[in-house]
Amino acid sequence: MAESTTLNVRMDADTKDAFTSFCDAIGMSASSLMNVFAKTVVRNQEVPFPLTTRTDAAAVERYARVFPRSAEELEAMLAASESTPLSECAPMEDAAALVRERMGW
Repeated sequence: MAESTTLNVRMDADTKDAFTSFCDAIGMSASSLMNVFAKTVVRNQEVPFPLTTRTDAAAVERYARVFPRSAEELEAMLAASESTPLSECAPMEDAAALVRERMGW
């Protein structure tokens, strides 16, 4: 095992308290969770969540293209899907790929 060293991270007290409480709730120390994060970044060579400058409104618009905005819209989508013959449906893998592409996943 590699030699241990210390990394000091500065954050406001409220964030530290909330983070520590979360770690306690999942049965993991804050240090252990930070190690999991660091190892994931190093292994994958990327941050494991999106970093963006989009506003919440932009995110809502992005997801609104896929998800219904109301129960009525969902009902309409379901009704339309029920009347579509199976032979006209896209294979699940193709549909999932299209959703991933449109969502930017």
